[in-house]
Amino acid sequence: MEATRLLVAFGGASSEHEVSLRSAASVLAAVDRRRFQPIALGIARDGTWRTGPVAETPTPEELAAIVGSGQVVPDLRALSVDLVFPVLHGPYGEDGTIQGLFEILGLPYVGSGVLASSLCMDKVAQKHLVAAAAPEVPLVPWREVWAHTLTSEAGLARTVEEIRDALGFPCFVKPVNLGSSVGVSRVDHVDALPEALRVAARYDHRVIVEQGVDARELELAVLGNGGPETRVSSPGEIGLPPGAWYDYETKYITDVATLHIPATLPEDVVTRMQRIALRAFQVTGCKGLARIDFLLCRKTGTPYLNELNTMPGFTSISMYPKLMAHAGVGYTELVTTLCELGLSHHRVRRGLSNLRG
Repeated sequence: MEATRLLVAFGGASSEHEVSLRSAASVLAAVDRRRFQPIALGIARDGTWRTGPVAETPTPEELAAIVGSGQVVPDLRALSVDLVFPVLHGPYGEDGTIQGLFEILGLPYVGSGVLASSLCMDKVAQKHLVAAAAPEVPLVPWREVWAHTLTSEAGLARTVEEIRDALGFPCFVKPVNLGSSVGVSRVDHVDALPEALRVAARYDHRVIVEQGVDARELELAVLGNGGPETRVSSPGEIGLPPGAWYDYETKYITDVATLHIPATLPEDVVTRMQRIALRAFQVTGCKGLARIDFLLCRKTGTPYLNELNTMPGFTSISMYPKLMAHAGVGYTELVTTLCELGLSHHRVRRGLSNLRG
């Protein structure tokens, strides 16, 4: 049987460009080449698309070379691919934009579609939908801030006062549409809030501020298309040194975070978190995969839904594949299953009528 031509896209015009290269290197190394013929698509920060030969176990540096000096791809259709695995994090990759292109071209792809990708990338929209569709799901108190309100001293002062009164400290300030903790600040006192708001506003025209909770950081992995076949892993816990929090530095540079899989939790808490994770996955319309992040309040035991990530970090040591490995799905099997789920959902979509009557 002829191998499926699998396009693996990486890089992207995002501050998470380097993270994508690491994820894609792991995916390409794990592709079952008896079933799939991998084709590389490197996307530069300026949006240029390039391709080139890909080794069986490529390094992030080799993928960066394709992004920088590979053969330019003027039209995706020229590559004659059967399926796309967009290993892209952040804007222009995880936010529904490139998924829209795949839909227009009629290409099957791994992961969530346009709406779910866009919705889960937008932290404010995600919270609004979950609160409306699943009011039983706990969310930490939060506020949205428009960047234009920060351009005047009076507007900035008014925003700081409102956040202080509504949320208190500590709080976390984040760009609405970004991941990997880029542009995120923990604010412990009011004097630090203006700079944190300015930093987040560099990356997005909207900022979200969330109330800080003394919590354990827990994550679950979901694999499936939302139906009875969908699997939800046990929670894993992110361990940090005293005083540290899970920012970009601890995720990707200092390497001080530890992953505990499974997390030590009462069975009823595990069951509740799995139920919430699946509910959030379904109401947002996710497909294929998602990592569901929780904050488990140490004081009350409340599992607050934090975020849904539709294309989480995918290196072989990232939380999502490690959670699925603990659930019995090895890395190569995981990549294969995600490809099959993408093809399956595409067949379902193509089976829908576009005729009236």
